[in-house]
Amino acid sequence: MNVLQCLTELYNSQDIDSIYKELALQILGNLDQMKRVTIYDIAELTNSSRTTVWRLVQKLGYDSFSDFRYALQSAASQYVYYNRMVEQRKTISGEKLIRTLSEQLLEANDVLTQLVSEKEIDELTDEISDASKVHFYLPFRTSFVYSFQQNLWYGGKDSEYRCLIPDMLSTTRYLNDNSIVLISSIEHAETQDMTKVFEAIKEKGSTIWLTGNFESRYANYADRLLLISKAKPAAWLIAFEYFILALSERYRGKYIDL
Repeated sequence: MNVLQCLTELYNSQDIDSIYKELALQILGNLDQMKRVTIYDIAELTNSSRTTVWRLVQKLGYDSFSDFRYALQSAASQYVYYNRMVEQRKTISGEKLIRTLSEQLLEANDVLTQLVSEKEIDELTDEISDASKVHFYLPFRTSFVYSFQQNLWYGGKDSEYRCLIPDMLSTTRYLNDNSIVLISSIEHAETQDMTKVFEAIKEKGSTIWLTGNFESRYANYADRLLLISKAKPAAWLIAFEYFILALSERYRGKYIDL
């Protein structure tokens, strides 16, 4: 996840009166002032203490304020490159944007049909049925995973869905050697180091299914590589969501709707 995704995820996961929710909101809402900041500047801008700012940094999964500041300054000074699923030049008109999105739908279809077979869906579904726990560690939220979790819970499976690194690390303690973790790392320069997460999963003897929109530096940890593609981000995400939908519906069809 990049720093803006982390802040957004933290904001959405906190209680309405949480100081960290307000702090994340103030940072995101004043991003133009984050190009050259210190911990003192953020504390003053958000009317909070340095200790509170540091705890926020820890909740986001950064090992030091320097790492957080570098990521935040990069996002603030180069926002045009962040949170972008479509190239800027292809958003200059509604007509061009819709045409581009239609092309990405076709690309998503190609990714799904070329990289996922009927046999593999059945194999993965059977492995899920045999597992006691299925966790999802992803840098984004999608309703398809929530739907899948409902089927997993109905089938007696323990399931967690986490997006922030500290939350991922916290829930690895529930894993065992009969667990499956579907994990994705979006390999951009601003992405946090997820090595500790992968190592914690392997220490539990759990199975790792790794997915991503191109080759990952964590591939050596994976027991299965799924939907690895150099597709454009939006096209890959659409293909991934339908891949999850396929697993969820096949699992339900084989093991619940009997």
